[in-house]
Amino acid sequence: MAKGEAEVYRPAEACRIAEVAPYVLRYWETEFSALSEGRDSGAAKLYTARDVKIIARIRELLYDEGFTVAGAKKRLDAEIAEGRFDGGLAPAPPVAEQRKSAAEATSKKPGKDSAKPSSAPPLLRVADEAQAPPRVAPPAAPGFDRKGVLRELRDIVRLLDRSRAR
Repeated sequence: MAKGEAEVYRPAEACRIAEVAPYVLRYWETEFSALSEGRDSGAAKLYTARDVKIIARIRELLYDEGFTVAGAKKRLDAEIAEGRFDGGLAPAPPVAEQRKSAAEATSKKPGKDSAKPSSAPPLLRVADEAQAPPRVAPPAAPGFDRKGVLRELRDIVRLLDRSRAR
């Protein structure tokens, strides 16, 4: 590759590097304007190293940090505006490391400096706020017999297995 040329990747290579399925990338191109910028409709799609970083970041936001597509769009736009993908800023540390450092920071001085802002990295605070509360099973309807339903389902499975065996 000539000096000064940006390294480019075919879609399959970009998917492999960013650990994303090709159909997911095609969908993300319709949702995230950062991935559809500068694409000619007639030319083959090629991705720069910056594009691959953006794809990997979208995967982190959606899969690892639990953002919705709308929340990930806002977050990604803010990070692009910061210049994170232009080589100026280092990528954010993994979520596990962020949580570990946040836990260490809160365990060192419990309650003593509660008026001070959290020492957790900003990414962790925003991600925690954006995540949905843990899912709780809905309460059963009055008169609902869970054990009875399970017995009936087992009976149905047994009957189906018998009919297959014949």
